[in-house]
Amino acid sequence: MKKLLSLVFVIIVFGVKAQVEVSAIPEWYDKPPTSSRKFYAAGTATAPSLDVAEKKAMMDAKSQLARQVGQVRYVSRDGEKITSEVVNAELRDVRVERKKVISTDKNHAVFVLVSMKKKR
Repeated sequence: MKKLLSLVFVIIVFGVKAQVEVSAIPEWYDKPPTSSRKFYAAGTATAPSLDVAEKKAMMDAKSQLARQVGQVRYVSRDGEKITSEVVNAELRDVRVERKKVISTDKNHAVFVLVSMKKKR
């Protein structure tokens, strides 16, 4: 009985922690702003090192931005189940609009929102 109660307690603790993490995701990550003057993209990453998590989140956001700005094509190898995505885009003057960091004992989750002016 004690083992069962301990197991239920552990499940409740992890369930509450998961709810906190999910509710901590910024709204601008799920719904980036839109504008007639700028492109917006959001990225996220987790890593044990804050610096690495920030760099990975920026790469993710820039990749999302490149998909909006550039041309995307998919390359497949015949006879194999390998598909690659190739994006050809010029990113210029990319700015960080917002950043949120959620840290735990062993990991850092970083969310970034970037923007780039549209060409006129």
